[in-house]
Parts: sequence; C-alpha cells; structure tokens
Amino acid sequence: MTHNNPLGDKKSHKLITRKGWLMTRHFWVLLHRYAGLTMAVFLIIAGLTGSILAFYPELDRLLNPEEYFIQLQDKPLLDPFELRERALKLEPHSQVNIVPLTTKPGEVYAVVLEPKIDLNSGHSNQLRSLKLNPYTGERIPGQVHDFAHYQETGYWPLNRKNILFFIYALHYSLALGEVGTWIFGIAATIWTLDCFVGFYLTLPMRRKSPLSLWERAVVMARDRQMILASPLPNPFMPQRVLPKGEGTSSFWQRWQVAWKIKWPSSTQRLNFDLHRAGGLWMWPMLLVFAWSSVMFNLHEQFYQPVMNQLFGAIDIGIPSPLAPENPVYEPIIDFRSAYHIGQRLMVEQAKINRFNVLKEESIQYDPTLKQYTYVVVSDHDNCDIEKCFFLVTHLTFNAVTGKFLYLYLPGIKARDSIEHWLVYLHMAKIWGLPYKIFICVMGLVITMLSVTGVYIWWKKRLATKAMQKKTTSAENIPRLNN
Repeated sequence: MTHNNPLGDKKSHKLITRKGWLMTRHFWVLLHRYAGLTMAVFLIIAGLTGSILAFYPELDRLLNPEEYFIQLQDKPLLDPFELRERALKLEPHSQVNIVPLTTKPGEVYAVVLEPKIDLNSGHSNQLRSLKLNPYTGERIPGQVHDFAHYQETGYWPLNRKNILFFIYALHYSLALGEVGTWIFGIAATIWTLDCFVGFYLTLPMRRKSPLSLWERAVVMARDRQMILASPLPNPFMPQRVLPKGEGTSSFWQRWQVAWKIKWPSSTQRLNFDLHRAGGLWMWPMLLVFAWSSVMFNLHEQFYQPVMNQLFGAIDIGIPSPLAPENPVYEPIIDFRSAYHIGQRLMVEQAKINRFNVLKEESIQYDPTLKQYTYVVVSDHDNCDIEKCFFLVTHLTFNAVTGKFLYLYLPGIKARDSIEHWLVYLHMAKIWGLPYKIFICVMGLVITMLSVTGVYIWWKKRLATKAMQKKTTSAENIPRLNN
C-alpha cells in the first residue's frame, strides 16, 4: 500500500537533502563540543598561567632582585671573555660554550655551564646557570637554582625563589615533566584543528531557497516542544524563531549576528554570545597560540613534519658528520679570536645581503661540530632589540680554519618568517609593554572561552534530560479505549 506525500516528490527530496546537510553540520557541532570538553582544563591552566608569564622577566626581577642587580662599583667592568675564564676556574669540570657579549653596570652577568659529555655513555648532566659579579668575576652568593634543579627535586614548598619556575612548568607541561609535555602537545594539536571547526560553526547555514510555510511550521513546532520541556524560566534557543526574511538575507547580514554580543540578555544567551563572538574576534591569535604550542611541545613529532610538507625543510647548511666524532672542548681558535673573525665575516655578509647589524648578542661554540656561531640582532629580526630570544641573525664558521660556513638571515623564506612570528607573538617578545598587556588579556580570554563552552554544554545537557524525561512521562500516560 502506498501513501501519497502531500508535499510532492521534489519537496520530499529537498527536505531529505537539507536534513542530510544538517546532520553533517551536527557532526561538527559534536566534534567541537567534545574537543572543547577534552581541552577545557588544559586551556584554563594554560590561559591563567600564560597571563602571568607574559610578565615573567619583570616579576622575577621583582621577586628576586639579588639575581639580577648588584651594587654599582667605581671600577671598570670585566670583558665577557675574562668573565668566561673566571667561570671556568670556579667550575673546572664544566664548559662555557656561550659567551654573552654585553655587560652592564649594576647588573649580574649570567653564563650557562655545560658538562662535558661522557664519551663511553654519551650522557651528560643537566645544564646549570652561574651568575657572576661583572666587576670582579666572583660568584654571586645565594643564587637561585635553575629550572633543571626543580625538575629533579620538585617545587614544594613554594616560595619566591621557585614560584615562577612552577608556574612555567604548569604552563608548559602541567609540572609533570616529559609526560606533561606530551599531554599538552596533544591538547595543542586538538586545539589547532578545533580552531577551524569552531570558525566553520560560526558561519551562517547556507540556504539555496527560502523555507516554505510548511517547513517553518515544522521547525517552530520542534523548537516549541524543546522550550516547553526546558527547566529554565526563559530558555535560550538560537533557532526557535526564524528571522523574517532569513531565506533572502545575504551571507554577511546573517553572519553579523555571530560577531555581536547581545546586551542585556539572559545568562545563557550572554555566555553563548561571549563564546561565539569572543572566539571570532580573537580567532587569529587563538590559532597562533595553538600552533605555536604544538611547535614548542611536539616540534619533531608533529610540527616539523607538517611544516616540511607545507613549506619544505629548512636548510641551514649544517654539515652532517659521516661518523660520530669526539667533541673538542679546547678549539684551536680561542673565543676572543673567534669573536673578531665573527665580526669580520658579519660585516662582509651584511654588505652582500644588504642588512644592518643593530646589536651583538653572543659568540657560541659547538664542541661536536667544531664550529663557532656569531649571533647578532639585525634589522631582519622581529623582536625588541633588548629582548630577543632565538631565531635571530647569525653566521657559522669553522673553529679550526675560520672558514665561513653559512648565514642564517630571518625572513628570507616564508617558513622562517612564520616561525619567527609564532615564537615572538606567543612569548611577548615584541612591541613592549602594550603587547605584554594584550597577551595577559588573551590568557584570560582563553580561560573565558573554555568556561563559557563548558557552561553552554552543561545547560544544553540539562535541557535535553528534561525533554527526555517529559517525553517518557507522556508515553507512560494510559490511553483511553473508546
């Protein structure tokens, strides 16, 4: 027996097609929902700690001034290479392979102590920091332990010496070491993908033709049933009433709603608007934070393979030894001579490649590759001149012959520029105090988006349970037989 469809075959086909499209969108809604619930705790922790870490240098100087400042003295400062020699006398079993080229009156001079590698096991101890009086080369007494120390011994009890180390560990790895780094890296990968899903869900639903009166009646009847089942006095249902003329309004007119926060409004509507509009307005920075977090936590495992596929591998000219060689800790060219060679080579490269050197950073030695690296800040670097972090202009030359090997100049390739911006935007290394304040606010925005997302899910869950309960009660009502 067949039943005639009052809408006709074409109308029925259109409804089925539209229903299939809605089901596809519903899949992305569910994906966004459960990805958000999975990430919520991690993003709240990362957001709150990131707001604090935006001012890490300033806070550390405030909490531990003795680690950064020393009383001014009426004598000349020792040069960096003399300070390196003093450090080696204090720590004869260590190496100082990075020499910062700037000493400042009244400020502590810090070096990194690198242990010699055990040739039998290939194992070396953790890096340690050493802080010196720049006037005398003496060790600064009572200095704080470094990050590696707290990773090994733990952070309890918290005090002014280690509180920022603990906050940083929470931000980077939940203070769980390598396991936490992996967990946060996976969460950051999900976050990156979910950025695109969330953006898609803000777009208005595409309609090829206006809804018919019958279709409007079906939608309004469905939403009326949900409203009656809701436990809320004034439940918010984004689609319960179709705006007049929605079928003929333009894409941009319908998308404008997603960018706005309605005020005044109910608590549920306010949370929904904050979540949707906040995510839209801050979407570029959310993607920057998400992908740069993958870069920091899963660099070799995920970030680098993806970037290699998109932009090609970075060729920085480092020769790969055919066989492992024993490290040479006392190079034929000493540090002071290497510094002058680096200066000369950098002047030559600046003329050839047309860039200007703004500031010297350091001279570094690699005992395994037997190479020196001379690091400067140039007008190609995207960072504050006093606060550059890494990925800055540098050149490398042979530690035996002094022969030039290669120059790394940021911004020449698209991938270089992308990685520069990811690092400096994430770590607030550019644009001074205004950007630090912005990053602090962004951490709070990320927290807000996570909290409002959980709130929206919780309210919808309550409404769904109430509707199911009411439907079950209606089905249990006995029917009267005529």
